[in-house]
Amino acid sequence: MAIIDRIKFEGKPNEIVWKYPSDEISTAGQLIVDENLEAIFFKEGRALDSFGPGTHTLKTGNIPLLEALVNLPFGGKTPFTAEVYYVNKSIFALKWGTNTPIPLEDPKYKIVLNIRAFGDYKFRVKDAKSFLLNVVKAGNRTTNESIDEFLKPNIIRGIGDFLSEVILNNNTSVVEINKFRDESSTAGRVKLTPEFEKYGLDLIEFNVESVNFDQNDTNYQRIQKIIADKFEIDMLGDKYQQKKMFDIGQAAAENQGQGGGTMGAGMGMGMGMNMAQMMGGMMNQGNNPGQSENQTNADPNDPAVRIGKLKSLLDKGLITPEEFETKKKEILSSM
Repeated sequence: MAIIDRIKFEGKPNEIVWKYPSDEISTAGQLIVDENLEAIFFKEGRALDSFGPGTHTLKTGNIPLLEALVNLPFGGKTPFTAEVYYVNKSIFALKWGTNTPIPLEDPKYKIVLNIRAFGDYKFRVKDAKSFLLNVVKAGNRTTNESIDEFLKPNIIRGIGDFLSEVILNNNTSVVEINKFRDESSTAGRVKLTPEFEKYGLDLIEFNVESVNFDQNDTNYQRIQKIIADKFEIDMLGDKYQQKKMFDIGQAAAENQGQGGGTMGAGMGMGMGMNMAQMMGGMMNQGNNPGQSENQTNADPNDPAVRIGKLKSLLDKGLITPEEFETKKKEILSSM
């Protein structure tokens, strides 16, 4: 094989690392290194002399590590063998994402949810020798794809930790984590920076674009119901119990109506109305101590009474189910 006396980068501009195809080199030859590149001689499992941008003549004195290993004679043109790697020190942007769901316990509701997360990150090679030894040569990774596959598991392993940290710091639920994407991104970069440094890499930017949930997951649906019930309680205040009693009565009416006709439905609805009136009376007495405890007359403007009348009209076929639902929503929204 011919001895190479001029070594130059011939890879693609977006390649993270590129290996010169020949290892037959000689002193007195030239090594050309472009901007944002670093050339490193590699021999017998060791990263030796490195060169930054410029044109360099290979001679004894400027390749001391290689000279000591190969025992090159002084002066002249002497052939020797060594690998030459070019490492691109530009900034690279890659995507990351979870291929399979990650279990994460919701600290607020003590329920485990399976999440998927996606985002992107930017990095550059900071220590070319460390990168070459720990990433490239350690697994024969010389393509961008193979390097990407190596880095992603390091990200995935840290996702649960930094997302849990953000959730706890904000006293929130897992399902609300997307409200804190900026904070999650910052926490992710802090968490992952030491991991990247082990491989000679500088993690410049890390972004969490989205955290997704399986909406058919029963645990996810449980949390959504808890949140919806809490919102309803906060909105209705004291009238929440009245509405719940009415809902129970309406459900009983529908169940009894299936087997006992209109009479059964009326009994069920009456039960719900009576319970709602009792709850309403108890609340009114608490708010008005002077009010008579024997007062049982229902307020015609009471939502439970108004909805009860609507149900009676529905049972008699005087209004359609669609009209019933529409009017019921109007009444409840006015509470």
